[in-house]
Amino acid sequence: MLHRGIKFIYAAVFAFSAVVAFLFVRGLDEDWVLGHSAVVWVLDSDDSTSGSQVARDLASFVADHRISVAREVPDLKNPDGLRHLYLASGDPRSDAASWLNEGYPSFGRDYRTEVHPLADIGQRDPRGFYYVFGPAGSEDALVAQFKSLGLRASAHHPLSVGELTPFYSDGVLVWSFLVVALAAVTMTGASVLLNAKAYGVLRLQGRSFTDILLRDLRQLATFAAIAAGAVAGAVLVLLGLYNGCAWLGLFASVTLGIAGLLILLILATHAAVLALTFRTDVLRALKGELPARAASISAYLVRVPALMLALSIATSAVLAGQDILARQDSREIYAKVGDTAAIRLNGSLGGDDEIKQMQKRVGGWLRQADAAGKLIVAGRRELQDIAPGSGLPQGEMLIVNETFLTEQTLLDPTGYRYAPAPRDGNSPDDHAVRLIVPESLNQHTSTIAAQIPGILSPAHPERIRQSQVQTLPAKSGQRVFGYNPGDQAHTAARNTKEDRSLVDDPILVVVPNGSAYLTDNAYTSFATQGGVVFPDPADIQAGIETNKLQNDVIAIRPIGQNAALQMRDAVNDFRLYLFNLAVAVVVLVITGVGVCIVYSRKNAQAIFVKHISGWRFAASHRSVLAVEGILALLLAGWVPFHIWQQNQDLEEFKAMGMPAPSAAVQISALDLALTSGLVTIEVGAVLLALAAFHRRIVKEGATEG
Repeated sequence: MLHRGIKFIYAAVFAFSAVVAFLFVRGLDEDWVLGHSAVVWVLDSDDSTSGSQVARDLASFVADHRISVAREVPDLKNPDGLRHLYLASGDPRSDAASWLNEGYPSFGRDYRTEVHPLADIGQRDPRGFYYVFGPAGSEDALVAQFKSLGLRASAHHPLSVGELTPFYSDGVLVWSFLVVALAAVTMTGASVLLNAKAYGVLRLQGRSFTDILLRDLRQLATFAAIAAGAVAGAVLVLLGLYNGCAWLGLFASVTLGIAGLLILLILATHAAVLALTFRTDVLRALKGELPARAASISAYLVRVPALMLALSIATSAVLAGQDILARQDSREIYAKVGDTAAIRLNGSLGGDDEIKQMQKRVGGWLRQADAAGKLIVAGRRELQDIAPGSGLPQGEMLIVNETFLTEQTLLDPTGYRYAPAPRDGNSPDDHAVRLIVPESLNQHTSTIAAQIPGILSPAHPERIRQSQVQTLPAKSGQRVFGYNPGDQAHTAARNTKEDRSLVDDPILVVVPNGSAYLTDNAYTSFATQGGVVFPDPADIQAGIETNKLQNDVIAIRPIGQNAALQMRDAVNDFRLYLFNLAVAVVVLVITGVGVCIVYSRKNAQAIFVKHISGWRFAASHRSVLAVEGILALLLAGWVPFHIWQQNQDLEEFKAMGMPAPSAAVQISALDLALTSGLVTIEVGAVLLALAAFHRRIVKEGATEG
């Protein structure tokens, strides 16, 4: 009979594969329209063909090639929850063609896709993403067709392994796969080792390695088929209730791919560990003995990576938890700003001239809205980036307008609030730029002030004289709401997933509303980073229509909604990290028990003799305890060593006269708690298992005596 543990592994693998496949396909569905064979990205246009002409030409093209082509356009008011697909089909029997009548079969519930005829797209700029639904090579013909229309385009395959791998290579799902794979290897090896006596009996009956392995696989095949059927039935019911079994074929292929990789790994481990049991002669195998050296080496080959993996996952889980706490701190503020919204600009502009024209159109509109007090500017810069080599500390600079000070409270050292400059009828360029620096950074004020002209007008810093920059102090220890999480601002030093909506002790550069101190390029640059927001989204809609910016401004994004979506993603990642950590801890425990099994079965007689001779527990098991002690020391020293290594790298930046990408890292109480916890689990599992096996050996020895 097989050990029941190995049966559990197969059931767990099937269930895990289905869960990961669900999360993976749901993520793909939110990022891309599923079912396409390629995506053609139109980047540039010579303006010789209008959007309606392109739509008419595509209708003829798809009819000639019997394929379907769809243009994706995000919803202007809800870009994070709704997209529009303008579709033309030359094959009425295709799945894509049916979407015009039946709707797009969304896999998830959080993102909707509305399908319209391509003819309804109107005079929209033809640049953007076009999905191709057809045989391989159709995308090349479409690229050539766009070229004949004066459009520059390129073909991509976002659902291919080559393009998916870089995107997901460091994701939480990959960590989940790795930790479950490690757990499957560990549990399979342990289950085979625990069945060593049964294998010894089979060997005594004349069974060969191949006979025993095939016997195991036949028994596993029956159970695996039952487990797979049960999981498949449960999945069909749940998917039917969730999304009507949409994209079942894609989901099934991903599930089978993940399960197939894990099962191949399990089978290889099963065969390898079974081969290990054959290295012990039959009589010793009947007693449950194992080839100690090979088995111990195999166990530690899994145990050591498991330790490092557990530590890495624990650190990531804590960072994810801290990020959630930071987002919770800012959630109430996002709720207070109500419908305040940012804009998303068209990213399918290929030429420099096109980009400059867009900056002029959008920047001019934003300047007018700023002068009218209709928007808030909250651009960001990393403090260390503004003057490399000057020794500025890590921190942030916010480039804001006067309206920002109307909405956000900033106090001077005496406790008085900074107010926006009064509107006296003069030109905004007649007012000074105010540089407000926290008292804690007073020693750097002159260095920062010297950089202001270049920060506001990089191409022509001479436009701003130092006399036009007024330096003022701020009370230290203040937190200011930045109107965005800071994940889109230029940064080389910080984790882009970290929420920085609340900025500690920021340096503020306050620019008069609508002044020429900020260029059109600066306005559009801040807008792409979420650093230009409108308290009333109706002003955005009116500005788009009045200035005919439909092709430039493609979405209105409420900043509260964006923060809520990021919070949801952060919570989901945190849950996966906790799952990964729990599995990694289980692996640690199992490998520890496995080491004790191998050791106790090999040395059972010696352990009993030492016990009746009066040896203490530690002395009786000093070899295995010594190895575990070395592992514990390595684990305890890993975080300090890693931090020391990081700080040495920072010193190299300073030696070259460059600003360090981050502040020096210090060992925190959290680091010590994490390390101590994992060391306790690692050593504790071994001590408890060793004590249990010790008592069992002594009891059995006394009974036989």
